[in-house]
Amino acid sequence: MRLKEALLRGLGREEFDELDSFLLGTVGGRAPGFPAAGPDALYERAEHRRVAHLLHSRAGREASGGIEVNRRFSRVMFDHNLRTWEEIAGAFADAGIRVAGVKGLFLGALLRRTADQARVTTDLDLLVDGRSLDAAMEVLASLGFVSGLDIKDHAFLRMSSRAIRELEAQQGSYGQVAPMARLLKLPEMDPVAEDIGRWLPGRKLVRTSAGVRSLSVVDLHFDMGHRDASGARHAIPAGELLDSAVTVRHGGTDVRTLDHATMTWLLCYRAYCDIALFGERRLKLFADITDLIRRGGWPSGAVEAAVARYPFIARPIEETLRFLREECAVDPGAWRDPGVRRDPGPRRDPAPPPATPATPATPATPATVRGTVLVCHGWGSEPGSSPWVGRLSGQLARRGMAVVELAPFAAAGDVPGLSEVAETLRERVEVARKDTGGAPVGLIGVSLGSAAALAAVAGGAAVDFLVTVGTVASADVGVTADGGPRELLARYGGGAGDDERVPFLTGQVRLGFLRDLVACAGGTDLGAVTSPVLVLSGGTDNEWRLRDAATVAAHAEARGDGSARRDFPAGNHTLDNAAVGTASAVLSWLTALGVLG
Repeated sequence: MRLKEALLRGLGREEFDELDSFLLGTVGGRAPGFPAAGPDALYERAEHRRVAHLLHSRAGREASGGIEVNRRFSRVMFDHNLRTWEEIAGAFADAGIRVAGVKGLFLGALLRRTADQARVTTDLDLLVDGRSLDAAMEVLASLGFVSGLDIKDHAFLRMSSRAIRELEAQQGSYGQVAPMARLLKLPEMDPVAEDIGRWLPGRKLVRTSAGVRSLSVVDLHFDMGHRDASGARHAIPAGELLDSAVTVRHGGTDVRTLDHATMTWLLCYRAYCDIALFGERRLKLFADITDLIRRGGWPSGAVEAAVARYPFIARPIEETLRFLREECAVDPGAWRDPGVRRDPGPRRDPAPPPATPATPATPATPATVRGTVLVCHGWGSEPGSSPWVGRLSGQLARRGMAVVELAPFAAAGDVPGLSEVAETLRERVEVARKDTGGAPVGLIGVSLGSAAALAAVAGGAAVDFLVTVGTVASADVGVTADGGPRELLARYGGGAGDDERVPFLTGQVRLGFLRDLVACAGGTDLGAVTSPVLVLSGGTDNEWRLRDAATVAAHAEARGDGSARRDFPAGNHTLDNAAVGTASAVLSWLTALGVLG
């Protein structure tokens, strides 16, 4: 079917009317002012067609409330998507996986789109080699991205499951993994929460008692292909597209995407597939392609080479180009290569070496140490037992920071009291400061170790930063069906002495340990913890530890010193099932604080 017929007739769906015609003219740069229907009606249609970003510059002259809400959302997601890409790119690099992005943020990077010019999207479309697909999904899971059905927010349960079913049933398309998502809190959108239902009805945005929530979604593409009417598959392997990837500096972040010419012909192919084959009216793709052509012209040489390699893209590209000429008055012009000569221009990076197993980092020697991190493990854990601590240690060692692991609670039954461990940590911090000549010193506390770390810092340990994982800030660390430490003391304490042993967690402890735990953990003055704090928690942890994490984070974030909280929806108590993401989160935070330079 001809592209024009498919778009204008809508394949029997909603008709193409004057508002669509106006928007198509806007895509081609020919539509001044507003149509007779008015700015609100125009905005509603533009948002439905996902081209509302084309109207952002009109706000202020004859403004629509919807344009203002959309523009606010655009700015918020621009920053969020950049941060999310940076996090994912770092984790993929650590895992030796090649990755680049298409459309959305990545196209915006090629075109130097500002936050106001960017098309609003909560999705990141990533290309990975099919051979790396399983590893890539593991990395995303480690970063807290889970299948939609596992999102722990009832407002998104229906939305996410529907999105997956729709993707799996999408006619003709293949080569894409059902989206992985994590919950996104958007306090910046809270002031316009009342307007979201009207002005952003099709977005994954909901109002809750805790504020506006959304889903941050990643789609993995291992092929960019389609099935024809006979069911035959036509594929453009993502691994081959990655060979044309470039790095563009965008918003202060290095963004990995396809080069300008490849992005142009690939989106032409996808525009035809989406409209003529799948029956979707995708004005947004025409707007994107038009911007690409205006900046770079028509990459005839690159298109000829691509058609020679993938003959099935010839007609889709030809039809798309014809439509752009006839309906949008787009003049392809000669290819002008907008690459490395521009400011600063996309630069083609050398192909990365094949992925190899990670090798242990060379430990930092006293002469090269530029900081020390003390890790206090929790109940039953030993040095070297945590995957993410091992990964973090190697990465910090390459930056000159020494990591020392302490496991005071490893031997069940004979463990020291929490207050004793806190004092030991305080002393170790003091020694580390002297040994490294004033270089940064930090504490990481895991589970029960986080209670000791918090008590140590509240008691005067002079650290530059504190990280808590599976946070314990009360005596409820061991709450089970039989109760917690307080209940155990009430049951067994009575007149019993401190040496009397009682069951606790996976072993037995002295009653004196429980008495000290209740007094120390329950008595920690969080207001005395004045160092920047990063609070990491897993969504599958129990309600008491999640409550403690929220309490510590609230105290820390109120200071505005860079303290932060990061949740991993699928993570367990100690985040050992989220090794890549946890190590990445700590590194990113330390970098933002300036600890790593």
